Amino acid sequence: MKHKSGQKKIPVIPAATLDTKGFRLLPLIPEQVDSYEMHRHDCFQLFWINEGHGTAQIDFQGYSFYPNTLCLISPGRVHGLIECKPDKTFSGWLLVFSKELLVGQQLKWPHSLIDLMEGTPFHRIAADQATIFNTLFSLLEREQEIERKEQLEAVNSYLRLILIEMSRIQDSWQQRHREEAGFRLTKKFVTAVESHYRTVHSVSGYASMLHVSSNHLNESIKKTLGKSAGKVLRDRQLLEAKRLLRYSNAI
Repeated sequence: MKHKSGQKKIPVIPAATLDTKGFRLLPLIPEQVDSYEMHRHDCFQLFWINEGHGTAQIDFQGYSFYPNTLCLISPGRVHGLIECKPDKTFSGWLLVFSKELLVGQQLKWPHSLIDLMEGTPFHRIAADQATIFNTLFSLLEREQEIERKEQLEAVNSYLRLILIEMSRIQDSWQQRHREEAGFRLTKKFVTAVESHYRTVHSVSGYASMLHVSSNHLNESIKKTLGKSAGKVLRDRQLLEAKRLLRYSNAI
């Protein structure tokens, strides 16, 4: 099928043009950053921005980046720089590595990393974690300077450590999100019980009210409060019964 005359094509920059032998580490130079137009690669790209502010685009979404920002882009994703703030210091690294390096060295590719790439690819890293990435990128730079004994094995080890750290960070983010979501659900449940314990007597009734399954509600309450949703409901009903016995002539 022929393309229409004048139709713009998105350039594909193969790893071979970057003179990679499985990997290449490139400094992010401010003078070159402004020229990063929309393109894609047949290899993985890992950006580590330790200083600088700006905006980049991946596919159809724009993302802001800040100091200590990590971005992993999988092969084929269209990306480019929109803006780099000229009044700010800008520095960092671009690690390019081939798909063959992952396969040949049998690096594991956790599902959480796929989520990191395909979901929100830009992630700001805490200062203590940033120190780890700065060290690993410095070690990769050392390997690239001159050929060394068992160089590919060393590169593989550093890359594996980077992926492990990224996977840990992603798992931590997901866990924190689950905990925050569980806390919010627990708060809603306790509020609902306080308002409806006289008329709604089943966990399933509250689950329906909160638009979640009974199992999910119960698991969230257990993780947050250490007891089941049913126990929370019974405790509230029992408290009211004790109050009536002590302070009312209703019984």
